[in-house]
Order: sequence, then C-alpha cells, then structure tokens
Amino acid sequence: MCLCIIITINELIYYLQYRYFHQHHRFHRYHHHHHQHNHHLIIIIIIIIIIIIIIIIIIIVIIIVIIIIIIIIIIIIIIIIIVIIIIIIVVVVVALVLVLLLRLHRIISSSIVISNSSSIIVTITNNIVMVVIVVIIIISVIIIIINVIVIVVVLLLVVVIVIIVVIVILIMNNFNNRKTYRSAHFCSEFGCYIKSF
Repeated sequence: MCLCIIITINELIYYLQYRYFHQHHRFHRYHHHHHQHNHHLIIIIIIIIIIIIIIIIIIIVIIIVIIIIIIIIIIIIIIIIIVIIIIIIVVVVVALVLVLLLRLHRIISSSIVISNSSSIIVTITNNIVMVVIVVIIIISVIIIIINVIVIVVVLLLVVVIVIIVVIVILIMNNFNNRKTYRSAHFCSEFGCYIKSF
C-alpha cells in the first residue's frame, strides 16, 4: 500500500511537471496560472481521496486481524479450560474410586477370619481389587492421553485456520494494491484528459 502511495504521488508529480512545461509554451502567464491552480486542486483532491481509501483499507484489515486473533485466543482459552476441567474430574473420580476400593479391601481383609479357606478368599479378593485398580488407572491414563491428543489436534486446526486467514488477507491486500495501482494510472490518464480541456 505504501508502494502504491509512492507510485501514485510520483505519477501525479510527473503529470504536474508535464502540464507545467506544456502549458508554459501554450498559454500566457495569467491563463497558465489560473488553469494550473485549478488542475493542482483537482490532483490534490484525487491524492487525498486515494490516501483516505488506502488508510480505510489498512484500518479494516487491522481490525479484521485483531478480531480474528481475539476469537482464536478465546477459543484456545475455552478449550484449555474445558480440558483442565475434564482432567481434574477424571483425576478426582479415579482418586475417589481408588480410596473406596482400598477401604473395601481393608474391610474385607479385617472381616474374614484367617484360616485355610478364608486365606484363599482374601487372596482372591485382593487380586480382584488390584485388577480393578489397575484397570481404573489404565482407563484414566487413556482418557488423559485422549484429551491431550484432542488439545494438540485443535491447536493444529487453529494454526491452520490462522495461516489460511493470513493468506486470504495477503491475497486481498495484493488485490487492493493492484486496484490502487490501476487507480493511479487512471488518475494520471484522467488528469491528461482534463489537461486537454
């Protein structure tokens, strides 16, 4: 955009010089000064309009980028909060279940009288409790791993979306630069058209 402003101003300065030298040879000083003043006002107005349009485009692009960044940050914060809540709930539930199983194991162990048959029952219940504890730990670890994978995938998707949005903004910016460059040529041609009158 800055390049387009420089190109536009350079072309308009070239046009002013062109008009100055040609009108100097064609008209008297009074008519020359009068027409030159009018054309200078027209060109200054055109320059101001082009600069205002470019500034508006820059402001719109900046606002869009800021809004996109804010939305992405909010989404990431919400995802992180949800995942942290899920992990805390899983850890609390697993801890409560383990505590209950250990208390159940102690109750069973203390309630059974030690003998040949009862020792077998205690061993079986101990093994069952240990298997249940191991299964619960494995399930909780799997849930935590799944949550971590979901976080990574979502963050990657957010990064991809950001890259796509940035590419689209750059393409639109390039398109606007081309339009501004064409408007600069149009302004110079329009100025030459005014000069003929």
